[in-house]
Amino acid sequence: MRISQVTIKLSADDINRMLQEFAPDVKLRIVEIRDDGIYGQFKFLMWNIDFIARPHSYKEREEVAVEVSARMLVPIPASIVERSLQEAVKDAPQGLEVLRQVLKLHVPTILSPFKIQLKVRDFSCHNGAVVIDVADCELGMLKGMLPFSGGTR
Repeated sequence: MRISQVTIKLSADDINRMLQEFAPDVKLRIVEIRDDGIYGQFKFLMWNIDFIARPHSYKEREEVAVEVSARMLVPIPASIVERSLQEAVKDAPQGLEVLRQVLKLHVPTILSPFKIQLKVRDFSCHNGAVVIDVADCELGMLKGMLPFSGGTR
C-alpha cells in the first residue's frame, strides 16, 4: 500500500499525552511549541532542566534530526548530557544515534523491520505544532493483507 503527501500536526498536549502513554516514568513535559522549536522541561537527577528541541529533516540523506539544547541555573557539562542521551537510547533500534547532544534518526533504517519506506519532506515547528510532512510512504507490511488489490473495481 502506498500513501503520498500526508501531513501530521502534533500540539504540545498531543505530545504530552503520547509521552504519558508510551513512557509514563519519563520525567519530561512539553511546555510550548514555537516556530523556533519545542520548549520543555526534563527532570535529570535532582535538577529541572529547561530545553529546546529543534526538529530538522535532511531529504538528501533521508534523515530526521532533533537538536536538543538544555539550559539551567547550574551548567551541566556537555559530556554528561551526551552520555545521558546515549544511555537513554542504548536499547533503541538501529538508525538512532547521538552526536554532540543531537539525536539523529535515520528513518529508513528504523522503519525497515516493519517493511515501511518513508520519505519525510518537512519536520519542523509551525503555528504551535510539530509538523511532519510525509512525501511518500510505502506500507509493505500490508501487502497481500487487504481484501482488494488496490485497482479499480
